[in-house]
Amino acid sequence: MKHHAPQSSWLLFGFAFSLVAGCSTSPRLETGQQEPQPVVHPLVLIDGGRRAASPREYQDLLEEDAPEADTQVMLDQLISLSQELSGSALVAGNDARLLIDGPSTFKLMFEDMDQARESIHLETFILADAAIGQALLERLIASRRRGVDVRLLIDAVGSFDLPADFIEQLRDQGIELRKFHPVNPAVDPRIWRSNNRNHRKLLVIDGKVAYSGGINFSGAYSQGSFSAASSEDKPDQAWRDTHLRIVGPVVHQFQRQFLAIWNKDLPEPEQLTSSGHFPTIESLGNIMAGVITSSGGDSDEFDIYAILAAAISHAQEKVWITQAYFAPDEPFIDILKAAAQRGADVRLLLPGMTDVPLLIQASRSSYEDLLAAGVRIYERNGSVLHAKTLVVDSVWSSIGSTNLDYRSFVHNYELNTVIIDQDFGRAMDKLFLVDLQHADEISLQAWRQRPLLQRLKEGLGNLFRRWM
Repeated sequence: MKHHAPQSSWLLFGFAFSLVAGCSTSPRLETGQQEPQPVVHPLVLIDGGRRAASPREYQDLLEEDAPEADTQVMLDQLISLSQELSGSALVAGNDARLLIDGPSTFKLMFEDMDQARESIHLETFILADAAIGQALLERLIASRRRGVDVRLLIDAVGSFDLPADFIEQLRDQGIELRKFHPVNPAVDPRIWRSNNRNHRKLLVIDGKVAYSGGINFSGAYSQGSFSAASSEDKPDQAWRDTHLRIVGPVVHQFQRQFLAIWNKDLPEPEQLTSSGHFPTIESLGNIMAGVITSSGGDSDEFDIYAILAAAISHAQEKVWITQAYFAPDEPFIDILKAAAQRGADVRLLLPGMTDVPLLIQASRSSYEDLLAAGVRIYERNGSVLHAKTLVVDSVWSSIGSTNLDYRSFVHNYELNTVIIDQDFGRAMDKLFLVDLQHADEISLQAWRQRPLLQRLKEGLGNLFRRWM
């Protein structure tokens, strides 16, 4: 891949520069630390997203998912906060399917792509020229030949080794492809932006079906993580991840997010308009859902950070978190500890093996403090854990691309889906418990007896937690 050598050199320079220039501080947790001022009636859209629910209709939606009055109050506060922070309303009338690992997710994605008639909008951090990349290439080309508009947005760093001939095949077929924040002064002289990456994973088909979560188009997802082969033969080659397929009027929010980031940095005459990309969608289920995002170094708003912190702060019974890269700041750690200390069942499912060894040590540097506060910590084995999910009280769920670390909170463009639904929340609980069958629990007593070398590794990882 000699045609990538110059770009690789600039990548090394860019990241060296960003370590010095990109020392952003973590967001302040004012919303997570204070009691919210409840609004009388937050905005929730119904009837295919065409009108706001009345106070009575809004109360009915709360009662449908939370028969208990205390849980209704908690949800009302979180809905209000989410709306205030993100500026976007939740939408009722959706249906969602929880997806596990690459093979099952890609199978559904490709089936939906084969049915596309108007547009395929795909946004991914990593697109690799592996078997799955070639399968995607074939689907996109076939769709374009049927007359479907295909647009592909890849991150210039996450997909930096994608061969030029792969890209040429796409463009030769009339598929529009853009690279996010190229690290090349000849393309974009703003080298400081090398630290702000588009880490989102988003697929919108015909403006009616959306996929989002943690899964990239990479060879790492060639097998599932629950098979015998995953746990016994080559566990480091199986990646455990979570994704989401969603239909219903909330898909318009995903479409708006794609258009916004596609048009970023484009001159107005070249920008993609909204015309024809928002078909009428009727209610298709009972799920309330919404999209929350963060915009890296281009914004001082940290919506995902604040909303996740608020959800944990308001948990009454339990907070179950599955997280690939766990190295948050101290205020976020304190929120987890406070939830456990007031009696909530707080559990963290973290990786026992990883593709970023130093970060796992940064993660472990927080274990003793969390365990002492009553947080239960598990490390998953048998596969590389890459999922990023959170479920509160079996009714409020988040699935997305956001890691609980400085990079996601401060530097990256990220996208999560919030789902309020008891049946979906219970499915999240069930998946969490299945994962625990493949995990080892860390006890406080055993952790305090860890060797000195392990403590030194944690200290080293902790030094670099802001930049990983």
